[in-house]
Amino acid sequence: MSHQQDLVICRELGDRNGEGRALNNLGTALQQVRRFDEAIDAHQEDLALCREQIDHHGEGQALANLGTALQQVRRLDESIEAHRQAAALFADLDDRHREGQVLNNLGTALQEVRRFEEAIDAHRQAAALFADLDDYHREGQALNNLGIALQEVRRFPEAIDVHRQAAALFDELDDHHREGQALNNFGIALREMRRFPEAIEAHRQAAALFTELDDHHRQGQALDYLGSALHQVRRFEEAAAAHEQAATLFAKFGDLHREGQALNSLGAALQQVRRFDEAAEAHERAATLFGKLGDHDREDQARNNLGSARKQAGGDKERRPGLRQRLAARRRERRERPFDAVAALGPVLEPTQ
Repeated sequence: MSHQQDLVICRELGDRNGEGRALNNLGTALQQVRRFDEAIDAHQEDLALCREQIDHHGEGQALANLGTALQQVRRLDESIEAHRQAAALFADLDDRHREGQVLNNLGTALQEVRRFEEAIDAHRQAAALFADLDDYHREGQALNNLGIALQEVRRFPEAIDVHRQAAALFDELDDHHREGQALNNFGIALREMRRFPEAIEAHRQAAALFTELDDHHRQGQALDYLGSALHQVRRFEEAAAAHEQAATLFAKFGDLHREGQALNSLGAALQQVRRFDEAAEAHERAATLFGKLGDHDREDQARNNLGSARKQAGGDKERRPGLRQRLAARRRERRERPFDAVAALGPVLEPTQ
Protein backbone atom coordinates (compact mmCIF):
# COMPACT_ATOMS: atom_id res chain seq x y z
CA MET A 1 0.00 0.00 0.00
CA SER A 2 1.52 3.36 -1.07
CA HIS A 3 0.37 5.09 2.14
CA GLN A 4 2.45 2.64 4.17
CA GLN A 5 5.45 3.38 1.95
CA ASP A 6 4.94 7.11 2.45
CA LEU A 7 4.81 6.52 6.21
CA VAL A 8 8.08 4.59 6.19
CA ILE A 9 9.84 7.30 4.15
CA CYS A 10 8.59 10.11 6.41
CA ARG A 11 9.80 8.25 9.48
CA GLU A 12 13.21 7.64 7.94
CA LEU A 13 13.48 11.36 7.15
CA GLY A 14 12.24 12.41 10.58
CA ASP A 15 9.43 14.38 8.89
CA ARG A 16 6.88 14.48 11.71
CA ASN A 17 4.33 16.57 9.80
CA GLY A 18 4.59 14.25 6.81
CA GLU A 19 4.30 11.25 9.11
CA GLY A 20 1.03 12.61 10.48
CA ARG A 21 -0.40 13.16 7.00
CA ALA A 22 0.65 9.65 5.96
CA LEU A 23 -1.00 8.15 9.05
CA ASN A 24 -4.22 10.05 8.32
CA ASN A 25 -4.25 8.85 4.71
CA LEU A 26 -3.43 5.30 5.79
CA GLY A 27 -6.27 5.30 8.33
CA THR A 28 -8.86 6.51 5.83
CA ALA A 29 -7.68 3.92 3.28
CA LEU A 30 -7.93 1.15 5.88
CA GLN A 31 -11.50 2.23 6.66
CA GLN A 32 -12.40 1.94 2.97
CA VAL A 33 -11.33 -1.72 2.99
CA ARG A 34 -13.08 -2.26 6.36
CA ARG A 35 -9.91 -2.89 8.38
CA PHE A 36 -11.25 -0.72 11.15
CA ASP A 37 -9.06 -1.84 14.07
CA GLU A 38 -5.92 -1.00 12.08
CA ALA A 39 -7.50 2.27 11.00
CA ILE A 40 -8.14 3.18 14.65
CA ASP A 41 -4.48 2.56 15.48
CA ALA A 42 -3.38 4.79 12.59
CA HIS A 43 -5.73 7.64 13.55
CA GLN A 44 -4.67 7.42 17.20
CA GLU A 45 -1.00 7.68 16.19
CA ASP A 46 -1.85 10.63 13.95
CA LEU A 47 -3.74 12.29 16.82
CA ALA A 48 -0.77 11.94 19.17
CA LEU A 49 1.57 13.47 16.56
CA CYS A 50 -0.76 16.40 15.88
CA ARG A 51 -1.00 17.15 19.59
CA GLU A 52 2.77 16.93 19.90
CA GLN A 53 3.14 19.41 17.02
CA ILE A 54 0.32 21.65 18.41
CA ASP A 55 -1.46 21.24 15.04
CA HIS A 56 -5.07 21.88 16.05
CA HIS A 57 -6.46 21.52 12.55
CA GLY A 58 -4.75 18.18 12.05
CA GLU A 59 -5.88 17.16 15.54
CA GLY A 60 -9.50 17.89 14.57
CA GLN A 61 -9.18 15.82 11.39
CA ALA A 62 -7.60 12.93 13.28
CA LEU A 63 -10.37 13.01 15.91
CA ALA A 64 -13.09 13.13 13.25
CA ASN A 65 -11.65 10.17 11.35
CA LEU A 66 -11.05 8.29 14.58
CA GLY A 67 -14.70 8.86 15.50
CA THR A 68 -15.98 7.34 12.26
CA ALA A 69 -13.73 4.28 12.64
CA LEU A 70 -14.80 3.77 16.26
CA GLN A 71 -18.44 4.02 15.17
CA GLN A 72 -17.93 1.23 12.66
CA VAL A 73 -16.78 -1.18 15.39
CA ARG A 74 -19.61 -0.09 17.72
CA ARG A 75 -17.34 1.67 20.23
CA LEU A 76 -19.99 4.33 20.30
CA ASP A 77 -19.22 6.19 23.54
CA GLU A 78 -15.63 6.69 22.38
CA SER A 79 -16.86 7.71 18.94
CA ILE A 80 -19.18 10.34 20.42
CA GLU A 81 -16.38 11.79 22.54
CA ALA A 82 -14.02 11.97 19.54
CA HIS A 83 -16.66 13.70 17.40
CA ARG A 84 -17.44 16.17 20.21
CA GLN A 85 -13.79 17.11 20.59
CA ALA A 86 -13.38 17.46 16.81
CA ALA A 87 -16.44 19.69 16.50
CA ALA A 88 -15.18 21.95 19.31
CA LEU A 89 -11.76 22.29 17.66
CA PHE A 90 -13.22 23.15 14.24
CA ALA A 91 -15.55 25.68 15.89
CA ASP A 92 -12.55 27.35 17.58
CA LEU A 93 -10.71 27.38 14.24
CA ASP A 94 -13.80 28.81 12.46
CA ASP A 95 -13.70 25.87 10.04
CA ARG A 96 -17.48 25.77 9.78
CA HIS A 97 -17.59 23.25 6.94
CA ARG A 98 -15.71 20.57 8.85
CA GLU A 99 -17.59 21.48 12.00
CA GLY A 100 -20.84 20.74 10.18
CA GLN A 101 -19.55 17.41 8.87
CA VAL A 102 -18.46 16.31 12.34
CA LEU A 103 -21.73 17.44 13.94
CA ASN A 104 -23.68 15.37 11.42
CA ASN A 105 -21.54 12.30 12.20
CA LEU A 106 -21.93 13.01 15.92
CA GLY A 107 -25.70 13.02 15.45
CA THR A 108 -25.71 9.59 13.78
CA ALA A 109 -23.57 8.14 16.61
CA LEU A 110 -25.92 9.64 19.21
CA GLN A 111 -28.89 8.08 17.44
CA GLU A 112 -27.24 4.67 17.67
CA VAL A 113 -27.16 4.95 21.47
CA ARG A 114 -30.72 6.35 21.47
CA ARG A 115 -29.74 9.81 22.71
CA PHE A 116 -32.17 11.33 20.27
CA GLU A 117 -32.60 14.81 21.75
CA GLU A 118 -28.83 15.36 21.59
CA ALA A 119 -28.80 13.93 18.06
CA ILE A 120 -31.54 16.37 17.04
CA ASP A 121 -29.46 19.27 18.32
CA ALA A 122 -26.34 18.06 16.47
CA HIS A 123 -28.13 17.53 13.14
CA ARG A 124 -29.94 20.85 13.44
CA GLN A 125 -26.67 22.69 14.02
CA ALA A 126 -25.10 20.88 11.06
CA ALA A 127 -28.00 21.76 8.76
CA ALA A 128 -27.81 25.43 9.78
CA LEU A 129 -24.05 25.56 9.12
CA PHE A 130 -24.38 23.99 5.68
CA ALA A 131 -27.27 26.32 4.82
CA ASP A 132 -25.10 29.34 5.70
CA LEU A 133 -22.29 27.93 3.55
CA ASP A 134 -24.64 27.23 0.60
CA ASP A 135 -23.63 23.56 0.73
CA TYR A 136 -27.10 22.35 -0.19
CA HIS A 137 -26.11 18.74 -0.63
CA ARG A 138 -24.82 18.34 2.92
CA GLU A 139 -27.69 20.46 4.18
CA GLY A 140 -30.06 17.89 2.67
CA GLN A 141 -28.15 15.06 4.34
CA ALA A 142 -28.29 16.77 7.73
CA LEU A 143 -32.01 17.52 7.33
CA ASN A 144 -32.81 13.91 6.44
CA ASN A 145 -30.88 12.67 9.47
CA LEU A 146 -32.63 15.29 11.61
CA GLY A 147 -36.00 14.00 10.41
CA ILE A 148 -35.10 10.45 11.40
CA ALA A 149 -34.17 11.55 14.93
CA LEU A 150 -37.38 13.58 15.20
CA GLN A 151 -39.43 10.53 14.22
CA GLU A 152 -37.76 8.49 16.96
CA VAL A 153 -39.15 10.89 19.57
CA ARG A 154 -42.51 11.04 17.75
CA ARG A 155 -42.22 14.66 16.67
CA PHE A 156 -43.79 13.76 13.36
CA PRO A 157 -44.98 17.18 12.11
CA GLU A 158 -41.41 18.51 12.40
CA ALA A 159 -40.04 15.35 10.77
CA ILE A 160 -42.45 15.74 7.86
CA ASP A 161 -41.27 19.30 7.31
CA VAL A 162 -37.54 18.52 7.29
CA HIS A 163 -37.88 15.38 5.13
CA ARG A 164 -39.87 17.45 2.62
CA GLN A 165 -37.08 20.05 2.60
CA ALA A 166 -34.42 17.35 2.15
CA ALA A 167 -36.27 15.72 -0.75
CA ALA A 168 -36.70 19.12 -2.47
CA LEU A 169 -32.99 19.91 -2.11
CA PHE A 170 -31.90 16.55 -3.52
CA ASP A 171 -34.37 16.97 -6.40
CA GLU A 172 -32.87 20.37 -7.27
CA LEU A 173 -29.38 18.85 -7.12
CA ASP A 174 -30.41 15.90 -9.33
CA ASP A 175 -29.34 13.50 -6.57
CA HIS A 176 -32.28 11.22 -7.19
CA HIS A 177 -30.90 8.42 -5.05
CA ARG A 178 -30.94 10.50 -1.89
CA GLU A 179 -34.18 12.09 -3.02
CA GLY A 180 -35.72 8.62 -2.98
CA GLN A 181 -34.38 7.94 0.51
CA ALA A 182 -35.81 11.23 1.79
CA LEU A 183 -39.17 10.54 0.11
CA ASN A 184 -39.39 7.13 1.77
CA ASN A 185 -38.68 8.68 5.17
CA PHE A 186 -41.18 11.45 4.38
CA GLY A 187 -43.80 8.81 3.60
CA ILE A 188 -43.15 6.94 6.84
CA ALA A 189 -43.70 10.14 8.86
CA LEU A 190 -46.88 10.90 6.92
CA ARG A 191 -48.22 7.41 7.69
CA GLU A 192 -47.65 8.02 11.41
CA MET A 193 -49.85 11.12 11.10
CA ARG A 194 -52.44 9.07 9.17
CA ARG A 195 -51.98 11.23 6.10
CA PHE A 196 -52.21 8.13 3.94
CA PRO A 197 -52.91 9.62 0.48
CA GLU A 198 -49.78 11.79 0.77
CA ALA A 199 -47.77 8.84 2.08
CA ILE A 200 -48.91 6.74 -0.89
CA GLU A 201 -47.70 9.43 -3.29
CA ALA A 202 -44.34 9.77 -1.52
CA HIS A 203 -43.65 6.02 -1.55
CA ARG A 204 -44.83 5.75 -5.15
CA GLN A 205 -42.39 8.49 -6.20
CA ALA A 206 -39.58 6.82 -4.26
CA ALA A 207 -40.27 3.45 -5.89
CA ALA A 208 -40.25 5.07 -9.35
CA LEU A 209 -36.91 6.79 -8.66
CA PHE A 210 -35.24 3.62 -7.41
CA THR A 211 -36.60 1.71 -10.42
CA GLU A 212 -35.02 4.24 -12.79
CA LEU A 213 -31.75 4.02 -10.84
CA ASP A 214 -31.77 0.18 -10.92
CA ASP A 215 -31.58 0.16 -7.12
CA HIS A 216 -33.94 -2.76 -6.82
CA HIS A 217 -33.39 -3.36 -3.12
CA ARG A 218 -34.55 0.13 -2.17
CA GLN A 219 -37.28 -0.18 -4.79
CA GLY A 220 -38.50 -3.19 -2.81
CA GLN A 221 -38.47 -1.18 0.43
CA ALA A 222 -40.48 1.63 -1.18
CA LEU A 223 -43.00 -0.84 -2.61
CA ASP A 224 -43.42 -2.53 0.77
CA TYR A 225 -44.04 0.82 2.45
CA LEU A 226 -46.43 1.73 -0.37
CA GLY A 227 -48.36 -1.49 0.21
CA SER A 228 -48.75 -0.69 3.90
CA ALA A 229 -50.13 2.78 3.14
CA LEU A 230 -52.54 1.38 0.54
CA HIS A 231 -53.72 -1.21 3.07
CA GLN A 232 -54.66 1.58 5.47
CA VAL A 233 -57.07 3.11 2.94
CA ARG A 234 -58.51 -0.32 2.08
CA ARG A 235 -57.04 -0.45 -1.42
CA PHE A 236 -56.22 -4.10 -0.81
CA GLU A 237 -55.70 -5.31 -4.39
CA GLU A 238 -53.13 -2.56 -5.01
CA ALA A 239 -51.54 -3.27 -1.62
CA ALA A 240 -51.22 -6.96 -2.49
CA ALA A 241 -49.60 -6.13 -5.85
CA ALA A 242 -47.06 -3.83 -4.16
CA HIS A 243 -46.17 -6.38 -1.45
CA GLU A 244 -45.84 -9.15 -4.03
CA GLN A 245 -43.42 -7.08 -6.12
CA ALA A 246 -41.45 -6.23 -2.98
CA ALA A 247 -41.22 -9.88 -1.92
CA THR A 248 -39.92 -10.85 -5.37
CA LEU A 249 -37.23 -8.16 -5.25
CA PHE A 250 -36.11 -9.10 -1.73
CA ALA A 251 -35.92 -12.77 -2.76
CA LYS A 252 -33.67 -11.78 -5.65
CA PHE A 253 -31.24 -10.11 -3.25
CA GLY A 254 -31.41 -12.82 -0.60
CA ASP A 255 -32.90 -10.48 2.01
CA LEU A 256 -34.92 -13.17 3.75
CA HIS A 257 -36.10 -10.98 6.59
CA ARG A 258 -37.66 -8.33 4.35
CA GLU A 259 -38.98 -11.02 2.04
CA GLY A 260 -40.79 -12.63 4.99
CA GLN A 261 -42.13 -9.26 6.07
CA ALA A 262 -43.46 -8.54 2.56
CA LEU A 263 -45.00 -12.01 2.25
CA ASN A 264 -46.82 -11.68 5.56
CA SER A 265 -48.18 -8.29 4.52
CA LEU A 266 -49.15 -9.77 1.16
CA GLY A 267 -51.11 -12.49 2.96
CA ALA A 268 -52.90 -9.90 5.10
CA ALA A 269 -53.98 -7.96 2.01
CA LEU A 270 -55.11 -11.11 0.19
CA GLN A 271 -57.27 -12.14 3.14
CA GLN A 272 -59.08 -8.83 2.94
CA VAL A 273 -60.15 -9.60 -0.65
CA ARG A 274 -61.06 -13.21 0.25
CA ARG A 275 -58.23 -14.79 -1.74
CA PHE A 276 -57.68 -17.13 1.17
CA ASP A 277 -55.73 -19.94 -0.50
CA GLU A 278 -53.18 -17.48 -1.88
CA ALA A 279 -53.04 -15.73 1.50
CA ALA A 280 -52.32 -19.03 3.24
CA GLU A 281 -49.49 -19.75 0.80
CA ALA A 282 -47.95 -16.31 1.43
CA HIS A 283 -48.15 -16.70 5.23
CA GLU A 284 -46.67 -20.21 5.04
CA ARG A 285 -43.71 -18.97 3.00
CA ALA A 286 -43.22 -16.13 5.50
CA ALA A 287 -43.27 -18.53 8.44
CA THR A 288 -40.70 -20.78 6.74
CA LEU A 289 -38.37 -17.83 6.11
CA PHE A 290 -38.63 -16.52 9.68
CA GLY A 291 -37.99 -20.04 10.94
CA LYS A 292 -34.79 -20.27 8.90
CA LEU A 293 -33.67 -16.93 10.37
CA GLY A 294 -34.40 -18.07 13.93
CA ASP A 295 -36.92 -15.23 14.33
CA HIS A 296 -39.43 -17.40 16.15
CA ASP A 297 -41.67 -14.58 17.36
CA ARG A 298 -42.42 -13.51 13.79
CA GLU A 299 -42.58 -17.15 12.71
CA ASP A 300 -45.32 -17.67 15.31
CA GLN A 301 -47.17 -14.56 14.07
CA ALA A 302 -47.00 -15.81 10.49
CA ARG A 303 -48.24 -19.26 11.51
CA ASN A 304 -51.16 -17.67 13.38
CA ASN A 305 -52.03 -15.76 10.21
CA LEU A 306 -51.68 -19.00 8.24
CA GLY A 307 -54.18 -20.72 10.52
CA SER A 308 -56.59 -17.81 10.16
CA ALA A 309 -56.34 -17.88 6.35
CA ARG A 310 -56.86 -21.64 6.21
CA LYS A 311 -59.90 -21.40 8.48
CA GLN A 312 -61.36 -18.66 6.32
CA ALA A 313 -60.64 -20.66 3.18
CA GLY A 314 -62.50 -23.65 4.57
CA GLY A 315 -65.46 -21.57 5.65
CA ASP A 316 -65.62 -19.78 2.31
CA LYS A 317 -66.13 -23.08 0.49
CA GLU A 318 -69.17 -24.03 2.54
CA ARG A 319 -72.66 -23.01 1.54
CA ARG A 320 -73.56 -19.55 2.80
CA PRO A 321 -75.54 -19.78 6.06
CA GLY A 322 -78.65 -17.81 6.91
CA LEU A 323 -78.58 -14.17 7.99
CA ARG A 324 -77.98 -14.86 11.68
CA GLN A 325 -75.17 -17.27 10.92
CA ARG A 326 -73.62 -14.83 8.42
CA LEU A 327 -73.56 -12.05 11.02
CA ALA A 328 -71.93 -14.36 13.56
CA ALA A 329 -69.33 -15.42 10.99
CA ARG A 330 -68.49 -11.80 10.23
CA ARG A 331 -67.98 -11.06 13.89
CA ARG A 332 -65.59 -14.00 14.20
CA GLU A 333 -63.76 -12.91 11.05
CA ARG A 334 -63.21 -9.42 12.46
CA ARG A 335 -61.78 -10.89 15.66
CA GLU A 336 -59.44 -13.12 13.65
CA ARG A 337 -58.30 -10.43 11.22
CA PRO A 338 -54.55 -10.86 10.61
CA PHE A 339 -51.98 -8.32 11.66
CA ASP A 340 -50.12 -6.22 9.08
CA ALA A 341 -46.55 -7.47 9.14
CA VAL A 342 -44.98 -4.22 7.99
CA ALA A 343 -46.63 -2.27 10.78
CA ALA A 344 -45.55 -4.88 13.32
CA LEU A 345 -41.92 -4.95 12.21
CA GLY A 346 -41.72 -1.21 11.68
CA PRO A 347 -40.12 0.73 8.84
CA VAL A 348 -36.37 1.11 8.58
CA LEU A 349 -35.43 4.76 8.40
CA GLU A 350 -32.36 5.39 6.33
CA PRO A 351 -29.80 8.06 7.23
CA THR A 352 -27.96 9.68 4.34
CA GLN A 353 -24.20 9.73 4.61
